[in-house]
Amino acid sequence: MKTRKLSALLALVLALALVLTGCSGGSTSSAGSTPADQSKTSAPESSEAKAPESSAAKEPASAPEESEPEAQAAGGTLRMGAYVLDTQMSNKSPFATSGTFGDMLDILYEPLLTFNEKKGQLEPALANEYSWNDDFTELTFTINPDVKWHDGAAFSAEDVAYTMQVLKDVPTFDQYALWGKLTEVKADGDKVVFVTSQSFTSLPQYLSKVRIVPKHIWEGEDAENFVNETPVGTGPFAWEKYTVGTSVELAAFKDYWNGAPKVDKMLIVLYNTAPNTTLGLLNGEIDCTTGTIAMSSIPEFTSKEFAQMDIYAGLGNFSVLMNHENELLADVAVRKAMAMAINQPELISRGEYNGVMPTSVGWLPDLFGDYVNEDAKDSLQFDLEAAQKVLEDAGYTKGDDGIYQKDGKRLSFTYHNASGAPAQQMEAGMIQQWLLNLGVEIIPKLATWPELTSLAQTGKYDLLQMGINFPPDPYAALNSCFNSAMTAPTGESTPGLNYFRYRSEEMDGLLEQASGETDEGKLKDLYYQIQDVLAKDYVFLPMYNSSGHIPYYDGASVTGWTDYEASVKSNRNLINVRPVG
Repeated sequence: MKTRKLSALLALVLALALVLTGCSGGSTSSAGSTPADQSKTSAPESSEAKAPESSAAKEPASAPEESEPEAQAAGGTLRMGAYVLDTQMSNKSPFATSGTFGDMLDILYEPLLTFNEKKGQLEPALANEYSWNDDFTELTFTINPDVKWHDGAAFSAEDVAYTMQVLKDVPTFDQYALWGKLTEVKADGDKVVFVTSQSFTSLPQYLSKVRIVPKHIWEGEDAENFVNETPVGTGPFAWEKYTVGTSVELAAFKDYWNGAPKVDKMLIVLYNTAPNTTLGLLNGEIDCTTGTIAMSSIPEFTSKEFAQMDIYAGLGNFSVLMNHENELLADVAVRKAMAMAINQPELISRGEYNGVMPTSVGWLPDLFGDYVNEDAKDSLQFDLEAAQKVLEDAGYTKGDDGIYQKDGKRLSFTYHNASGAPAQQMEAGMIQQWLLNLGVEIIPKLATWPELTSLAQTGKYDLLQMGINFPPDPYAALNSCFNSAMTAPTGESTPGLNYFRYRSEEMDGLLEQASGETDEGKLKDLYYQIQDVLAKDYVFLPMYNSSGHIPYYDGASVTGWTDYEASVKSNRNLINVRPVG
């Protein structure tokens, strides 16, 4: 058996740092675990992310222990701001794939293990360790004995097995199609065993995205339609009260397995737009946000006393989705020309104030280290004249109105982007103008974030600007977004994240090979080939990696944040925040 202690996992690490004025200096990394990694017990976690000397796994060094303050203030409330619509509070199911307040659900509910985006490693949560059998078809987790549910009930392997059964029974909840590879999930005392039909080395990374629910509450409900009005989870803060349109109150969970929070309450202040959230932050009404800040306000915010920005590469990319079932967008020449017409560096500098990192047509961000195909990454260059030539070589001619057409069909598309988000609207305007300069007509459409997700899932769009988050593993990031099995015909919800309606036999074959490959060298070659296919097919219009750029105050009313974790996105960080004084 190949056992892994979850004090530190995933040793392929590439450090990325981005500093703004007043920034706390967050570095970040992430990578997929290889069979070589999984076969050995890891050492304590490192305090720094380091690039590997080679593709072989390197064990991190020990992290320094944090010292407790001599005198620690008691009580207090952590005030977090969030841009959330009332409709996102009507369903609190941790299974729902859209239309919910996900950041809140991640505080209330937890997976078997979590992924530290700054360290690039899996860390313990509801499980302490896991082990593989010799052919990587049976994965066994040992349950953390210290975990309790918010109602005081003991957590068990039965809760995990029940959660996975819900994903099987309601396929729309299984957004990564895990049951396409799983054959059985069974509880066995203090262990839970996942059995797969073939080698599936990325399974631990996938499971870091699955929130576990209490069987004793959910088994009496219709899980598919249960809106979970009063959530009961295992996280550091427990549900207390929702004031419609105003706030959510959470109470510190004193029996939290990783230690009780050092504040008594968390108040999540709800704002109906991104500008209002930013204004609340600038006025000191809140201590932090879940990541929302008007990018143009970063200089003003970071000039304030105690202001900090937590910036790190994230597990997701912003892009303009293209619906490949649209007859015109099915033409790779059209997609290529549109991709070449977008000036990504200008988009990042003007729209995001250089507070994010680029992404490429190869999809994988730099945080995946050696698995990133640099040739595919560098294959796309902004060149308007060359883009127009691509269209003309494909038989498109420009009409009197300046719009290219072919066989009587004009290159005219609807373009959906987020309402209530000034930076997104500005960036959409820039992209739409570049496409118009190319000779493509754009019909702008605004939608709320939940509406955008619904449109993407059902394919009821031509072009759609949004971010897609993916699990912390190269295979998971590629398979969940580009496998034909992860999409559906327009009008039907996708079982995975292939909102592009992209289908490629070549891609599917490469992904199938990668899914069961245990040789690291061969796996890397397969990932390179997959990225080459993406670079050739121009599946989406790249914008940027949806990096963490989280604003917070350290020392005004609360302190205790650490650089080791991703500020408000980490329950390990939230339990250390304490009142000043």
